Amino acid sequence: MSEEPDPKLVEARKKRPVLIVVEKWPHGTMAFKFGSALMSALGQHQDEATLVQLGPERIFRVETDVSEAEFRSALKARDASYHRRIHFSELLTTEPLPLPY
Repeated sequence: MSEEPDPKLVEARKKRPVLIVVEKWPHGTMAFKFGSALMSALGQHQDEATLVQLGPERIFRVETDVSEAEFRSALKARDASYHRRIHFSELLTTEPLPLPY
């Protein structure tokens, strides 16, 4: 039995900055399939991700509300699973401290 997420909860989740590090990018036509699956798994369009580094690893910075588990599950569902070659890291964000007056 597959549980569908409650749309109200999905809408309420906040986007947060995430770095995706791909250690070894596939070649040929698989590269296009993989790139499309990667952005789809993150819930992003190609132009919403920032390519931070092209080589030797590809590093993308995106703002997403997708969890790491959801991300990996979506990649696996699209037959683009690279568990040992992709690192999903949430960036720490802090609220600015109030200025003392």
